[in-house]
Amino acid sequence: IERTKALAYVVDAAGVDGRDPVSDLRILGKELREYGSSGIFGGEDEAGDDDDGEHGEETRRRRREIMNRPSLILANKMDLIPEADAGMGRREELLFRLRLAAEEVGIAVCEDDGILGISAGVTGEGLRVLSKRLRRVVKEVE
Repeated sequence: IERTKALAYVVDAAGVDGRDPVSDLRILGKELREYGSSGIFGGEDEAGDDDDGEHGEETRRRRREIMNRPSLILANKMDLIPEADAGMGRREELLFRLRLAAEEVGIAVCEDDGILGISAGVTGEGLRVLSKRLRRVVKEVE
């Protein structure tokens, strides 16, 4: 994760196995925000309690860098949301709620087009758009 220039968060939009995509995104953001607390950056103890001194400041700086990397939020399995629900705005509502959750946990979502509904499975819904956005994000950060 240290060498990445951008991040893509993938959540299960259809809620298969009872999962909540908004909650899952919050968990991913929290885990990434806490990245390094196990000592991966050096200097912290196992609980990540070394918040003072050079090592603590370096850890905080690296965490901020990671959270500020351009990010795409991908709501996968959108094709499993029934069309009747899609027509009533369920898909749009989910993408909106994902944007709010990303802001809440400090994920630096790419502008207005950083949250996408896709289906990486049978239908391939949204994959062309995703490919274009990924290329654009990578080009912007190089």
